[in-house]
Amino acid sequence: MQNAAFAATGIDAVYVALDVPPERLEVALRDLHASGSEGLNITLPHKEAAFRLLERATPEAEDAGATNTLRRTERGWEGHATDGLGFLAWLAELGIEARGASVLLIGAGGASRSVADALAAHGAAAIGIVNRHGDRAHALVAEIAERHPGVRCRAGSLADDATGWEGWNLLVRAVSPEVVSGDEARYWDSAAAGAPVRDLNYGNRSAAARRVAMERGRPFHDGLGLLLHQGVLSFEFWTGRGAPREVMRRALEEAAAE
Repeated sequence: MQNAAFAATGIDAVYVALDVPPERLEVALRDLHASGSEGLNITLPHKEAAFRLLERATPEAEDAGATNTLRRTERGWEGHATDGLGFLAWLAELGIEARGASVLLIGAGGASRSVADALAAHGAAAIGIVNRHGDRAHALVAEIAERHPGVRCRAGSLADDATGWEGWNLLVRAVSPEVVSGDEARYWDSAAAGAPVRDLNYGNRSAAARRVAMERGRPFHDGLGLLLHQGVLSFEFWTGRGAPREVMRRALEEAAAE
């Protein structure tokens, strides 16, 4: 979708994929900057590590403690976090109102942090966060509650009893495992009847979660729409231009169909 956007706007640039192991991240960022690269996207598992290597960060990246979009500055990389802003745009496109929502987030990594902060900033009534290790969920909830004292927050571990977690009207899956574990499924079942599931994974990586949602009669969307909105925000951060959204959408949908 980025190459389609560059072609549509006449920008002489190319977007390519690089496989960088964690132990090579700092060297890769330094070498890419030295080579004259203008911008990057960062994905799992590098978002939080890359944040610590930035020259400067946007407020969204500062709040998230993570970055997924970098642009070149003279001395290093400036980092942005488009997960939260992209998520809000995705919800709006799907007709879901963030204000007043009661949201259960599965996962407590960089993407969950961005999504939770964006939801809280835009009027969510309650945010619950659970993950495999409850300590990370509790730490994240403490941060969200401190920045947004008007939002009811709760944290837990997937291994905990889900009793008392009932009533969420939106469930967001922000974890990398494709398979929905039995522990996670208990929290799915605590959500209100008909509450939709939004999985940040997409394509084949979301297939197992889609089946679980269908079995429970829950509306499901994978993260392809989120990817589009993140891509739009990245393009605009790199170029300072409005993104050709529909060109990018078509390219993304064609690639997904293949």
